Amino acid sequence: LYADAEGGYFGSTPSVRKKLDEGREMAYLSRELATICKAAPIDKNIDTYETKAINKGELYRLFRELEFGNLIVKFKLSAEDLEEDSDVPTVDYTECPVKELTANELTGIKLTDGTAVHYTGDVLYLYCNGEIIVCKTPCEDALKNVFSNKIICHDLKKLTRQLSRYGIKPECCFDVMLAKYLLESGKSVYSLSYIADSLGLGVPEEECYIPKVIHLCAEKLMEEVNSISSAQLLENIEIPLATVLADIEDVGFKVDREGIKCYAKELLYAEEELAEKIYMLAGHDFNINSPKQLGTVLFEELGLPSGKKTKTGYSTDADTLHKLRFHHPIVSEILSYRQISKLRGTYGDNLADMADSNDRIHTSLNQCGTATGRLSSNDPNLQNIPVRGELGREIRKFFTSTNEDYVLIDADYSQIELRLLAHLSGDENMIAAFNSGADVHTITASQVFRVPVENVTKDLRLRAKAVNFGIIYGIGSFSLAQDIGTTRKQAEEYINSYFETYPKVDEYLKKTVADAEVNGFTTTMFGRRRRIPEIKSSNKNVAAFGRRVAMNSPIQGTAADIIKIAMINTAKALDDAGIDARLIMQVHDELIVESHVSCKDEAMNILVREMEKAAALKVPLTAEAGIGNTWFDAKS
Repeated sequence: LYADAEGGYFGSTPSVRKKLDEGREMAYLSRELATICKAAPIDKNIDTYETKAINKGELYRLFRELEFGNLIVKFKLSAEDLEEDSDVPTVDYTECPVKELTANELTGIKLTDGTAVHYTGDVLYLYCNGEIIVCKTPCEDALKNVFSNKIICHDLKKLTRQLSRYGIKPECCFDVMLAKYLLESGKSVYSLSYIADSLGLGVPEEECYIPKVIHLCAEKLMEEVNSISSAQLLENIEIPLATVLADIEDVGFKVDREGIKCYAKELLYAEEELAEKIYMLAGHDFNINSPKQLGTVLFEELGLPSGKKTKTGYSTDADTLHKLRFHHPIVSEILSYRQISKLRGTYGDNLADMADSNDRIHTSLNQCGTATGRLSSNDPNLQNIPVRGELGREIRKFFTSTNEDYVLIDADYSQIELRLLAHLSGDENMIAAFNSGADVHTITASQVFRVPVENVTKDLRLRAKAVNFGIIYGIGSFSLAQDIGTTRKQAEEYINSYFETYPKVDEYLKKTVADAEVNGFTTTMFGRRRRIPEIKSSNKNVAAFGRRVAMNSPIQGTAADIIKIAMINTAKALDDAGIDARLIMQVHDELIVESHVSCKDEAMNILVREMEKAAALKVPLTAEAGIGNTWFDAKS
């Protein structure tokens, strides 16, 4: 490949030349960024920069302070690397006696509740009555004997999946990972090494001592959990939920592989059509995926209002484009293009390839993945499947029941966060609106916009809906104006009118923020805490973010607690009923059960009943259910 004097290219195919032309600016920028500057001034002798040995103690201290748990493991650091006068104690695990038992010996041994367990899938390590017990390749009877007791572990969900091939469901009295999560939600890692290091214990190199580490962590964390009154949350919600999640992951969700592949082709066609529309609106072709070229089109050629221009160009992220969507039709087309492109990349051929030999997808449901208490999903992420847009919803058509003898039952909470706002604030007007059984968005529109209920238009209802949900997230007049396409002054009037209609909502939100500013955290109905250090920041923007988080966290966190309770109770009720039905997925406020057609009505009644009685509120907690052979049909 060669460049000619005019900047063209020869020795390449037309498609390659086109890509080079479109990516010219990015290529030169990349070269500039990757070029080492050899003219950097050095005012010291080169020997000054000689590589020296790592100060493991200081590195360990720094990594602990920054909560870099994975790096502590990578560099094989521990509390032992600190100086002797350090305030972090070290533990000599080798003082603990180690006893190796055969599978038969382990089958007959008597253990006590509170035995700490570490299981690799091949070797079982226990800590009981002051000694380590090691059993290589334990048999099924030995495992049943051990797990007939209430054990202490790290990551109960993983342990449950390891034992599922034996039909064993471990009983757990304490999980150090879940306990740490309740104490410090929002961390990126809850590995045993991070937890032990944070408690000044460290993890020894010998794997046999890990159950002793788990035991010591449990002692310390149990005291902390009790100190913040979260023991019931751990015992009654998080620990029982872990086994439910393990079952869901094991079962998986059946998919139509061929259907997904055809769908991916449809997405590609839709992506190409949108690109043509964008080119037409812009007046020429350009690289839509290039932020620099897109910024030039939007802000220089079309003259749309832009934010501050940086060294790398204009911002064209989703938030920026979302605010501009009322200024020019090209913006909505670009947003659609990006969504389709993401859909194709995430849920196209890749999704089909992730299915097992039985065409089932096994997502991973992370119990410690969010600061609010909600579950997160990955590999693949089934919680990010779009609910709006025909192409996005169509993905659900390729998630199916096992065969024609089974159906999917989908139940979704109706406006759970607004109902929780009514309950937590105690606002009589909002409570009355829900208890009347009428559409709360229509009632809000009638009261906020001061028109009779029968005169509420579709547009007014949509604006009221935006206000209703915006209030929960601490929305301001500027953001609301951008969301509903009105002036900032008009949006401010809507918000003021809203609080006049629901005065106790205003009082509740203000009090929640004030309490968070004093305490540094918020609490859900069930005692789940979320620490919000941002709210005490001297930076006004950071503090404002903290206040918005404080408004929403008790509501979103309580909703997370309720859906978890519903999952636990639904799984148990289906099992107790002895019917051929099982919980196979949770997506935010939505639960999906797969049932044999012979018991589908009973299964649906159980699902709805357990969801609606998961919590007692001042307003009805309602769930709407549907049945179908695909997720799309059941959801519709």
